[in-house]
Amino acid sequence: MQQFHSNSYVERASLLAPFLMENASETEAMRKLPNKVFQELSEAGFFKLMLPPGLGGIGPDLRNHLEVVTKLGVGCGSAAWIVALMGYQNYLLGWYPPDVQREIRKKSDLIYTGLVMGPPVFAKRVKGGYSLNGRWPYVSGAHYANWFLLSARDPEKESRVLTCLVPATDTNINDDWHSLGLRGSGSVSVDCRGVFVPEDRILCFREAEKNGVPGAAVNDSFLFQGIPTSTMFALVVAAPSLGMAESSITLFSERIRTRENARMPSLQTDWPSSQARLGRARTFLKRARLAYFDAVDAFTETASKGKNFSLDLKASLRMDAVETVRTCTEIVYTLFCDAGTGATLEGSHLQRIFRDIHTLRSHFMIMPDVASENFGRISLGLEPNPPYQGG
Repeated sequence: MQQFHSNSYVERASLLAPFLMENASETEAMRKLPNKVFQELSEAGFFKLMLPPGLGGIGPDLRNHLEVVTKLGVGCGSAAWIVALMGYQNYLLGWYPPDVQREIRKKSDLIYTGLVMGPPVFAKRVKGGYSLNGRWPYVSGAHYANWFLLSARDPEKESRVLTCLVPATDTNINDDWHSLGLRGSGSVSVDCRGVFVPEDRILCFREAEKNGVPGAAVNDSFLFQGIPTSTMFALVVAAPSLGMAESSITLFSERIRTRENARMPSLQTDWPSSQARLGRARTFLKRARLAYFDAVDAFTETASKGKNFSLDLKASLRMDAVETVRTCTEIVYTLFCDAGTGATLEGSHLQRIFRDIHTLRSHFMIMPDVASENFGRISLGLEPNPPYQGG
């Protein structure tokens, strides 16, 4: 195995990016991360950046985590996606009661968590907890997870969402991830059949945000003081797009330096239109990165000072996440279309990035119409609409 040593996690991610790109074709073919890739990500410590110390982690460190994800996105969107989501999901374990966290630590030396929020599955009330029956789609990283956070609706109150912590051994993985992009994320579905989940392993995150986080008794970080998890999640989802856009700029620059044929008047580097596209792409990416990490810092500062997140701030931060992805998608699209037919062929990294970022762009957490409508409504003093209520 290769080793990517550095005192800085961000530098480790930068050093690892070429290795991820070298293995991107195999990652896509397998429709999940090859073991050698996942092992490098794990040994680099990336899955511990958001994991609480009591669970064997060093986090949560949101800014560092997201910086790492953007660097990994330069090499492989699927790998960046897995680190982004599983890191965030490891963090969520710290919200559960102390006894549950001790149980997790006792059973799992290394912790990898999968998550699904929002499927139309109802839990069944039984003595001492709930019973789960159903199918949960889009569980990114399911092949590596040893714990799952599976949401289900409360049978007594449909609008109340319960997040059930389930050992991976209680689930069945379905090999059904056949996608346009992010193919290596292995975002398969999982099944549960009559799985009992005790009361203490069930949490309503919305209620915990308002009434107090049970896990705060052993986790003193400000990120366990009732912060809006959906707002944080939107920022997490957006992070890989910055790395993909950066990679597309590099790959486009390399391609046009050698692209020529009998019908072209010169090398493409001499074309003013391509020069202008490249110049705009670099500027747009710089602006997107600045705006994105300004949003991350605003989120962190608000949380660290124990301030309440206003509707306006939550809606604004979600828009920052949405606009980051929109801008990065435009960069990739514009450069891909100018790179010529060779960029569309199988094995082209530009083609892979094009597919990956458009798949990321489809995620429900960053739907632009919902985010922009709610930001506009709040700006006018109106109540936000579902599904996010500005969060």
